[in-house]
Amino acid sequence: MPNNENVGSTSAVYNDVTRDNIRPLYASIRSIVSRAKFVAIDTEFTGLVLSNASRVFRLNTAEWVTRATDMKDKYKAMANVAKTHALLSMGLSVYSRRHVTVPGSFNVNNFNFTLQAQNSHLINPSSMSFLARTGFDLTKQAAHGIRYFSGPNPDPVVVKTEEINEEGKMIREIFLDLVRLRKPLVIHNGLFDLVYLYQSFFGPLPDTYESFVYDLHEMFPGGIYDTKFIAESADPETASFLAYAFHKSERVQRKRALTNEPALNIRLKNRLEYDDQKEPEPPASTAAPSETDTRPYCVDFAARGHCKLDRKCPLSHDVNYILDCQERESSATSDPDNVSSMMDVEHNPDGNKKRKRSNTDTNGDGGKAKRIAVENGAKVASKPSGNTPSEVVDNVDDNRFTSQRQIVSDDDNDDDDDSTSVTTPKTGFENMYHTAAYDAFMTGYVFASYQLSLQGMLDQYKNKVYLMGRSKPPLLVKASMYSTNSVTYRQTIDRVAEPNKENEDDGKAPASETKSPGTDN
Repeated sequence: MPNNENVGSTSAVYNDVTRDNIRPLYASIRSIVSRAKFVAIDTEFTGLVLSNASRVFRLNTAEWVTRATDMKDKYKAMANVAKTHALLSMGLSVYSRRHVTVPGSFNVNNFNFTLQAQNSHLINPSSMSFLARTGFDLTKQAAHGIRYFSGPNPDPVVVKTEEINEEGKMIREIFLDLVRLRKPLVIHNGLFDLVYLYQSFFGPLPDTYESFVYDLHEMFPGGIYDTKFIAESADPETASFLAYAFHKSERVQRKRALTNEPALNIRLKNRLEYDDQKEPEPPASTAAPSETDTRPYCVDFAARGHCKLDRKCPLSHDVNYILDCQERESSATSDPDNVSSMMDVEHNPDGNKKRKRSNTDTNGDGGKAKRIAVENGAKVASKPSGNTPSEVVDNVDDNRFTSQRQIVSDDDNDDDDDSTSVTTPKTGFENMYHTAAYDAFMTGYVFASYQLSLQGMLDQYKNKVYLMGRSKPPLLVKASMYSTNSVTYRQTIDRVAEPNKENEDDGKAPASETKSPGTDN
């Protein structure tokens, strides 16, 4: 039985999903989501408000007040923000039943999707500063975020780069699986999350607040549960921010276990395991020099300042080294006797040039073997890499594959541990609060805790979303007789309703089969 030393030490393992590994993880993620009893979600985005916008935009700032008291004005402002800003990450915490006969028993898979919208968008300085302070890696987001186009209508924008099209399709299908699931969707103070998610992956936001609410009601028939509203309503005398609600729920469950009451039994599933393989190399014709071009640097980069292979290019992108070579090329053109000296220039980090003793002709072939290796895309040690001068390409520390090497799995070790603690061994992927995956996990845990303690009474909080700045009344997610679905919904729902072939092939229950979120059967 866990002791009090574990209180506050909870950490949640999560799968770090980027453009580099979404392909091998895609099928597994969708399969896990299809078996969920409920899914908790959290996002990070580039802005909550519009502040000090340039006059060039000619915006009516009265339409951007996200804390407006009138719900119609509030929705319009939130929609304006979501349409002009972008998601940076999405966290999913997927709770599936562990033991059918044991109340509160769950397996939990966590996913953190780093995203990169391809639409031009605004950023709010305070939002970005907040993310940076709380550990969000903006460099990683820019270099490895899953690329997508916001506001698909009904299909995303198609561009010439097939990788971007594929990434956008995969992340959208993962979100649409939450709609197909027809099970509870859990948020914490998540109205803005819903607005951003709709705009990013479902379609252009409806013009009216009434149509937006109607669409949410139809999209998530299992109900939307906001743990902030539940916490403020069920425990009005205590704080309701996420970390507080989470750790309080941990303590509640620990006390229940000590008194032999049904308590949460959470088993965190380790990261998904998959083949540690790099992305296929592009055809040699897009990067390798031609048979007649034996220059030791990247000609494409030298001409245009960029190269299709970027860091994978085996030839140098170091500008000083390129200039050195070009100077010697020019000199060789005017003085043929200097041709043999072109390869005898060694570039140093301090920018100096020095002649070195030729040691490349170890095979007695006049350096022919080395030139052939360069032509065939080999990584030659004497060529500085495209990123760090005077380093061997093989020594470049490319973080794109670090997460793949660190992925481990012991999911099959299903020993029956009655511990209610979710503390797991420390790993390199743990982060502080405000990581979308960890916030999603905490949100799901709070919901599961209330689900167990309130049982059938949880339905009273169904489809009631907390509104920023006021706890009551909440936003009621329901279909009004005075409203109808939006054009976006009608255009997109047919795509969502397409049969899930994976579920059919696996013999899983149809997506429409739902059960009460307040029960364990």
